[in-house]
Amino acid sequence: MKFIPAPEYKVRQQLVDIIKLFHQREWSPATSTNYSFRTPEVEEKIYTISRSGVDKYYFNEHDFMHIDGAGKPTADYAHLKPSAETGLHTMLYSQYTDCQAILHTHSLLSTVLSAKYEKQKGFFIENLEVLKALRGITTHETKVWIPIFPNSQDIATLSLEVKAYLDQNPNTFGFLLGGHGLYAWGNSLAEAKRHTEAFEFLFACFDKANSLSA
Repeated sequence: MKFIPAPEYKVRQQLVDIIKLFHQREWSPATSTNYSFRTPEVEEKIYTISRSGVDKYYFNEHDFMHIDGAGKPTADYAHLKPSAETGLHTMLYSQYTDCQAILHTHSLLSTVLSAKYEKQKGFFIENLEVLKALRGITTHETKVWIPIFPNSQDIATLSLEVKAYLDQNPNTFGFLLGGHGLYAWGNSLAEAKRHTEAFEFLFACFDKANSLSA
């Protein structure tokens, strides 16, 4: 079994706890979802990402692998397969130099809402207190656009589309893929978790408000 330096192993343990929590909340069913972080104390562009095909109920610290800036497994992990959506992770790390962790969930609400509003390319959430959980927002008297991109299997093209949006909207901390789920990130693992939980709660509020007004 490959030796894992203590700083990295600590983050792996923290992220495993988050993955288990998300699985319990039904945000990470079966082998779905993927997670990553910048590998601590490594000068090169090396990222630690969940390997493909692992049931998140059983996920543990040794179910991560290393990829380089191009999304390719490093030599020590050449026998493992990263997520098919690895290109989205590497794009986000390149786009945001302060991004330290990326979390991808498949909750029921994020899946349904992303399918329902895909043609509109997103929806607004406004005037809710939990919006203040997103970095830089200090009042509930605001509104946030939740962008939705098509769930394309062409990850290279999809990554360019998302990047073009982020170039114009840099203060974005999450997006949806149509009929798929949420990607959220932060300048620490804790912030990425906070953003993910905030988005999922806001989606529930948005959905409930719309059902009550129907």
